Amino acid sequence: MSVEFLCDILVIGAGPAGSCAASTAARAGMSTVLIDAKVRIGEQPHCGEFVPERLFVEFDMDQSSVIHRVDSMETRTIEGVGQDSHKTKLVASPGFLIDRVRFDRDLAREAVAAGATVLCSTRLLRKENQDWFAGSGQEEMKFRPRFVIAADGALSTVARALGLKQASFLRGLQVEAPFCGVSDRTYIFLDRSIVGGYGWVFPKGKTANVGVGVDPRECPDTGRILAQFLSYLGGAGLIRPGQLARSGGVIPVSGVRDSLVVGNVVFCGDAAGLTHPITGAGIPQAVFSGRQAGQAVAEAIKSGSRQPLADYEAETKGRYGGIIDHALKKRRVMMDSWNEPDFDRVCERTWIAFKGYKTRERFQ
Repeated sequence: MSVEFLCDILVIGAGPAGSCAASTAARAGMSTVLIDAKVRIGEQPHCGEFVPERLFVEFDMDQSSVIHRVDSMETRTIEGVGQDSHKTKLVASPGFLIDRVRFDRDLAREAVAAGATVLCSTRLLRKENQDWFAGSGQEEMKFRPRFVIAADGALSTVARALGLKQASFLRGLQVEAPFCGVSDRTYIFLDRSIVGGYGWVFPKGKTANVGVGVDPRECPDTGRILAQFLSYLGGAGLIRPGQLARSGGVIPVSGVRDSLVVGNVVFCGDAAGLTHPITGAGIPQAVFSGRQAGQAVAEAIKSGSRQPLADYEAETKGRYGGIIDHALKKRRVMMDSWNEPDFDRVCERTWIAFKGYKTRERFQ
């Protein structure tokens, strides 16, 4: 016997996209339920925790989650972990390292304050006709919402339930390690052994988030790649031995979904494919698309028209589609040329810090 929940909108996934969608929909007067599989919303984030400065300005957000400010990004290309840098590039990249757990939980609390019902430890199980089933412990819940907002990440269970194509992804693995000194920049390491991705060091005071993102088809043993990277950074004097936390996850890199609206389901955030296919960045896109999705669904219910949903898709793709499509083409170049002898040239053509990244690619 399932416990039945009646609601206008069921939001699945309480990351930034889902919590923003739930807040917006509830504030517009919609009966809204937000579910998330995690025992504690926000933990453990598979995220480098860097956000651009403009996030807090553009979206007028609370900055209480900010830990450390940085002004630039330093990119180093290396040929084999343990070797000296071939090329170093410093570019302005103002932003903040945030406490992602607090950031996510604060957004979920905003959803509660707006009137949404938030349920943690609640995992989507299946869809049967118009009903959506979720489980929490031994209890099964049945929802029959007027709309579903899918904000459940790269491996979206909603997409799978609808029989939609799953995204291609990078696998990320990260630790929080003791950091040597103080830094006003983030560090990116491009190395041939970190296939299809990069290594990062994101300082946040006395510690740093250190991780790698790799193509799992080329590097199935992500743990080994991370261990080699940590050893290299220790030898370079950037970090000291020790780990305060460890987390991992997947990052979609196959571009924006063909359709962001499928029947009565609206996709946003990572589930919509709104992450950057080269850097993996996605928090600003998640906040924007979540807010817009919540507003569009509320307007569609009030008006009895699907036009707000079409407007949501057009606006979201108009804002991010060109940037993501360009990055997707650069990812294709990157993977096709990864093993070419001149690795510096590969990086110059495909990494955002270098001039060659701006060059448009044309394919047959």
